[in-house]
Amino acid sequence: MSIHSRFISGGICRRAPQPSALVAWALVTGAVLAPPAQADISDTIKPFVAVGYTHDNNLLRLEDGQQLEGGRSDNIRQAQAGFSFERPVGRQVFVGSVKVSKVSFDRFSQLDYTGQDYQGTWNWAIGNHLSGHLGATYSQTIAPFSDFHTNERNLKKQKRGFGDVFWRFHPSWQVHAGYINDEYDYDLASQRFNNRTEKAADAGVDFLAGTGSRIGLVARRLKGNYPFALEQGSVLQESGYTQDELKLNVLWRISEVTQLQFLGGRVERKHNLSALRDASGTNARLTGQWSPRERVRISGSAWREFTAVESSVLNYALGKGASLTAAWDLTSKITLDARARREKRDFSGLLASSLPINYDDDTRGYGAGLTYAPTRTSQLNLQYSRDTRDPGNRLFSSGYRANSVSFNASIQF
Repeated sequence: MSIHSRFISGGICRRAPQPSALVAWALVTGAVLAPPAQADISDTIKPFVAVGYTHDNNLLRLEDGQQLEGGRSDNIRQAQAGFSFERPVGRQVFVGSVKVSKVSFDRFSQLDYTGQDYQGTWNWAIGNHLSGHLGATYSQTIAPFSDFHTNERNLKKQKRGFGDVFWRFHPSWQVHAGYINDEYDYDLASQRFNNRTEKAADAGVDFLAGTGSRIGLVARRLKGNYPFALEQGSVLQESGYTQDELKLNVLWRISEVTQLQFLGGRVERKHNLSALRDASGTNARLTGQWSPRERVRISGSAWREFTAVESSVLNYALGKGASLTAAWDLTSKITLDARARREKRDFSGLLASSLPINYDDDTRGYGAGLTYAPTRTSQLNLQYSRDTRDPGNRLFSSGYRANSVSFNASIQF
């Protein structure tokens, strides 16, 4: 789980909050516990507010025994406000959301920041055979500490523009094409190596079964460009890459309570400056959902994929992992959840080396939570998380142990 995700979940704070935070907390908590006075403000726009506290005993994901500014732990306070909207216009539907958050740290106060998250999508349709999506997103949050350990504020900004089109030319067949443009920007000069643009274009064909299942092929080309190439001495290590994929795309609705989704096939990754960094092989992701009972939901996934790494010495690895989540509605208002995730990242493809050394790391995450919904539009949530990492060696990665507890309250008007 990313540091920003944990902040959104909220947390526990040992230091007494400031008066403004107390007022916000009292307003949200009081609104959560009070019965609803009226219906939603409208069927189109739904405002919300949330507050939360988090305690993390290793915020910067430092090695055992390491500390900065005389400590490792911190308490985080967050206040968030925003709204979501959904507006149908004939057969067209416009959806989106706006979120702004104020995040404050007790010990590492220089990390305080304002988070932003904007999303908008036009779900369009023309006649009975053409449909698609057109949209954009923007987010600003603090960069995760798992691969880059610093007590300097490093805001990560991501912009995305996307569009796709589906043509169902036969009741059992459709073709589709899409395009995504991602831009990543980091505040710190020491991490500007990760500034990049990624452009992905794909096209495919699907056979559609009457049961709702489908099977198809999709071809995709991903081009990444790094304007600030990593320099080691007088040698540029990275400036961009091209990744070509041909994958099988399957959605199998086994029953009303069970479904599987698979996307996998051949991938070739070529780098602009050094063929020694090129890689190829199978990339795949399998995802399953199962609801053995009405109140129980279980989902899991397994993957083998090239994945981005946000460090100061490299930009990608081959990740192999699995995750499992479960939720159990004890009552109509109380839900228990649990999750587990493990991923091994292999960096050996980045080196022209035949030495018998493990250039990899092993990351594991576990968590559990309890959610109480006093009303239809409000929630109180308590979460516990544990994250660990063990590196094969410390050339590309470092190890850490971290535990966090969070609490938040939210209400939609």
